[in-house]
Amino acid sequence: KKCGIPESKLKELREEFEYWYPMDLRVSAKDLIPNHLTMALYNHAEIWKDRPEMWPRGYYTNGHILVDAEKMSKSKGNFLMLDECVERFSADATRFACADAGDTLEDANFAIDTANNAVLY
Repeated sequence: KKCGIPESKLKELREEFEYWYPMDLRVSAKDLIPNHLTMALYNHAEIWKDRPEMWPRGYYTNGHILVDAEKMSKSKGNFLMLDECVERFSADATRFACADAGDTLEDANFAIDTANNAVLY
């Protein structure tokens, strides 16, 4: 079939795709499990019925990010960007507060006091 795209470009695109696929790990939030992540499994299983090696190799889900025990939200005005945290607290204090925040499906709570206290060390 002719699609109007040069064969050399199609080959380049295929090589790039094959470099990135399959995904080793898909990371997403817990609220996307019943929709996005489930559909991703179905889509991969359907598209590559005979090639399960092309399916994602792993999924990791995380909880929501809280700031001082409140869900982070631009509308609430408690939205933090990484570069802002590094400038405000330092890279080490930001790392410390993130490490202390929690992991897995539990909501992660970035505590401003923890970051501020870590600045002192």
